[in-house]
Amino acid sequence: MQLVAIGSITVDIVVSGMPAELARGDKQEVGSIDLYPGGGALNATASFMEQGESVRLLGALGQDGLGDRLRAHIEQLGIDVSSVQTCPDQPTGKAIVLVEPSGSASVLARRGANACLRVQAQDLQADLIYVAPLALQPMESLAQALAERSDTSACLVVNPSVACLQHQGEGFKQVYAQADVLGLNAVEAQMLAGVQDADIQLELSIQEACELAARLQHHPQQALLITLGVQGAVLAFNGQQYAESACKVAVCSTVGAGDAFLSSFALAWKRGLEPSDALKLASQAAAARLGQWAANTFPPMFGQDAAEVLTL
Repeated sequence: MQLVAIGSITVDIVVSGMPAELARGDKQEVGSIDLYPGGGALNATASFMEQGESVRLLGALGQDGLGDRLRAHIEQLGIDVSSVQTCPDQPTGKAIVLVEPSGSASVLARRGANACLRVQAQDLQADLIYVAPLALQPMESLAQALAERSDTSACLVVNPSVACLQHQGEGFKQVYAQADVLGLNAVEAQMLAGVQDADIQLELSIQEACELAARLQHHPQQALLITLGVQGAVLAFNGQQYAESACKVAVCSTVGAGDAFLSSFALAWKRGLEPSDALKLASQAAAARLGQWAANTFPPMFGQDAAEVLTL
């Protein structure tokens, strides 16, 4: 099977073991600070590789030392980086991931080169096209590429960004209409439905999510997923609604769990599993990600060699 993962590639600066409270102006010790390869497209790539698939990664890095180091690192991991672009005018994307004692992760991100990504029709030659959250311009170029492609048999899986959901431009609307699988969390689903910011609920019941999923489907054959955190997830497809409870797990960090869920569901869906079975596998994949600090299973970019770290 040919897979392509489209979207962000970042350096994740993961801070774990944070104190329960941070005092301003004070220096406090944490458990660890490590640099990992991350970003939605790279997280999905890791998930696909864990399940035995080869993946072509389509993203953008800056023309800087960190981008060169990240490209070399992920290529050494066996990832096809032939479609990874270089943006000379922007730095490599970065994210600071702050993991609280509860495992809840707050993320401070700068898209950098990821906002310069250009998608062309030839980039979409695959059996499964996985689209991680994109900035507005890359989403517009994806819509154009989809319109120009000659082969429309690929399974298109889309995880839209908050920016695209807020803007809901023509490019996003076209991609939304063509998506075979659309993955959202509870807040994103309400944004897509046009709920005003002041009225958005942080949590939805299973029944509310099922009704919303069915309403948001662009057509009955579109699989529309809404993840609900500790409650699990729901799926609307072909006139039916399905629900799957979240697996119980000791949470280290929530970062990357959504990417693991949707990418695992997408591959199971493309392989022809029944909806309930695909949901179960996706839930298990998300639970496995919740049990570790980083957003994927790739090793950190730098080891214990001080000389290597200093080259950063």
